[in-house]
Amino acid sequence: MIYISEGLLYVCFAILIGALTLRIVPEKLQPAVQVPNGLLLACAAAIPVLSYVPIHQLARLFAKDFELSYFAMLKSILLDVKAGKAWLWTALGAAGLAVLLSAKSFRNDRHMPKVALFVTMLLIVWLGYASHASSLSALKGLVVHTAHFFAFSLWIGILFVTAWFSRSAGKSADNWPAFLKWFSPLAIICVVVTLLAGFTLMTFTTPEYVNAWMLPYGQALLIKHLLILPLLLFAYTNGFMYKSAVAANPDFHPVKWLRIESIAAVLMLGATAFMGQQTPPHTVKDTLQTESPSPLFTWLYKGSFSPDLDLRFTLHMESILMLAAALLVAVAVVWTYRLNRPWTALPLGLLAAGFTYLGLMFSIS
Repeated sequence: MIYISEGLLYVCFAILIGALTLRIVPEKLQPAVQVPNGLLLACAAAIPVLSYVPIHQLARLFAKDFELSYFAMLKSILLDVKAGKAWLWTALGAAGLAVLLSAKSFRNDRHMPKVALFVTMLLIVWLGYASHASSLSALKGLVVHTAHFFAFSLWIGILFVTAWFSRSAGKSADNWPAFLKWFSPLAIICVVVTLLAGFTLMTFTTPEYVNAWMLPYGQALLIKHLLILPLLLFAYTNGFMYKSAVAANPDFHPVKWLRIESIAAVLMLGATAFMGQQTPPHTVKDTLQTESPSPLFTWLYKGSFSPDLDLRFTLHMESILMLAAALLVAVAVVWTYRLNRPWTALPLGLLAAGFTYLGLMFSIS
């Protein structure tokens, strides 16, 4: 349940950020996008509900351990713990956002989306305030987590909203080149910020990156990183091959390709949601004293498992073959764009990530 709520929380933020950003962009620079106001209102209302799930689990766990009532422990968490305080501000901000989105003037006033976007950004700041990185380094953790989450939400949010809520035909079809002209560089900036902030976050949570693969958190982190591969492949084709595709096929339309890119992004959000509820392994050896190793790791690792393992890379023929297969499949993904076969590209992109995963797992010893 908590993994689902975490994933849905990320999706809600992405939809809000994407839709509100597009409300600010001039119509001539985007395809006609129609996101129902009811959906935006539902996302705003869902944020405090979904972010309450870990608070609820924490209250239940501690109430049992300290032999207190649920509501007494909940009160203590909300008033004394950073995550609880952040949730109170989140609930207040989400309520204000819901009021803005439900106002009749929101549909016509060009400034209201800016205010709503600002409030949504504040919600992201409070999410960063409650993050694990912020608990380790208050200011640096807050800034890095907020930058990481906002950049990713902006990129994926615009992508998701445009892919699933735009009209695929009509006058707005002529706006795709204008849209991609500004969205592609914005996406590149967001990717760079996301990666830099993500690597910085790893210095907080996972200083022993390779050794962390022995744990469920490390496996989820690795899978998340590898899912970036198909996402970047689709971003490359959508951003840099659109003109040549249209020149070769006048009927070519990018909306299906944006949809498969958004599906890859949602899969990565799933891995992120799983990570969010795992114990970050600051010291892998110590974490393994209280937590079982990843079943996926023990299944694929050829040696005998021990908490004292210090994993190293050693290329073997099978790992080289897997990595070579990943490269070939990645090339095939680019080629499918030329052939305009998006639903073939999606499994190929995931296959490239899978081959890369096996290549890395087979190379550790």
